[in-house]
Amino acid sequence: MAASLESSGEDPLRNFVRVLEKRDGTVLRLQQYGSGGVGCVVWDAAIVLSKYLETPGFSGDGAHALSRRSVLELGSGTGAVGLMAATLGADVIVTDLEELQDLLKMNINMNKHLVTGSVQAKGGRIRRLSFSARLYTDG
Repeated sequence: MAASLESSGEDPLRNFVRVLEKRDGTVLRLQQYGSGGVGCVVWDAAIVLSKYLETPGFSGDGAHALSRRSVLELGSGTGAVGLMAATLGADVIVTDLEELQDLLKMNINMNKHLVTGSVQAKGGRIRRLSFSARLYTDG
């Protein structure tokens, strides 16, 4: 099973856990919020990318391709992809808005026993990029 839901022992409308099984049989547990913005839940795309990072096609032969690499994940939400990369040996900085920092840190703490690289959450000095802003071009 690649991913499933698990009860967190709290009100399921407020918090619930997404379980992501790794190829080696270990399990990432990712806390989610039952309400809030798009960063409060694990997206299916994050699971697909996380699983791809584990494949031989991505890692090639020998040491994993992410081992001892620096990774910056922008808009991490729950931190699923960054945490997977950290369990594969990468040194990861996960970033998101200030209101998601507690969730990111909670997920890092829940999974730190699986991390073979490093992972830390950043957000205090991150500024939101407005995609509706005008782009300046020459001409």
